[in-house]
Amino acid sequence: MNVQKILKEILFSLEVNLVKSNIWRDNADEYKLEPLTAEMLKKAEETFKIKLPLSYINVLREQNGGYIKFDSHPSDTPNSWADDHINVDHIFGIGEQNGILKSQYLIKEWDLPNNVVLISGNGHGWIGLDYRNTREEPPIIYIDVDLGKIIELAPDFDSFLNGLYVDETEHEDTYYEQEEISWTLDDLKTVLSTNNEQEIIPALNYLYENSKGNEIFIEQSMIILLQSPDLEIKQLAANFTNHFNEVGILSSKGIKEIVSIIKSDNEIEYYVDMYFSEN
Repeated sequence: MNVQKILKEILFSLEVNLVKSNIWRDNADEYKLEPLTAEMLKKAEETFKIKLPLSYINVLREQNGGYIKFDSHPSDTPNSWADDHINVDHIFGIGEQNGILKSQYLIKEWDLPNNVVLISGNGHGWIGLDYRNTREEPPIIYIDVDLGKIIELAPDFDSFLNGLYVDETEHEDTYYEQEEISWTLDDLKTVLSTNNEQEIIPALNYLYENSKGNEIFIEQSMIILLQSPDLEIKQLAANFTNHFNEVGILSSKGIKEIVSIIKSDNEIEYYVDMYFSEN
């Protein structure tokens, strides 16, 4: 029995959480990783050679990553999302898959600044702990990939947490519109055959929420989208394919064909390692 290790874990669990609590959204498992341990924290800090903010660590002790009860953070600088705020509805935990330990991979893939630990985002924009000029208590930045600029959101993680809010107008308008949409199979076929990412996303969201009875159509559609000549459409398809795979919508035969398609395309082949390495 490693007494020192046990004591370390006890001390780790007894530290007081002084930040905004209960930020995590219920019944949303995406980005949620296994419970944080002292060893996981040590590995992350040694990997990046930095000290993670205590307030960030304390939030992860409640839950190691996931969707949060907020969707926005104010921004003094206009960006590709909006003039006065950016979207933030999840926070990465400490882990390899969907966690901060994937930062170096994503930095290389999206040509992002070095010495940044990514804590939220997607291909169009990323929120990160900015360690370019410090090794501890970093400011929080938003990296706008589409516009090619970096915006400081908060001087530290505590301030970032305190700035999170729900944009009621955007939230109500968006979800009201989605609820009113009644998709027919022909509608879905038409939208998925376009090259417009912003039109395709609502259709795929609808299929994700209404997958029962549409399994074959979903699988065939993803196979087609993964072979699009447009890189953004392929990346979108790879991400949604992973979501469909996680909830058991895809057949084993379909997964094999999907893996073959992704492996043969050097623009998206990395998705095999990210999502389909077990195949």
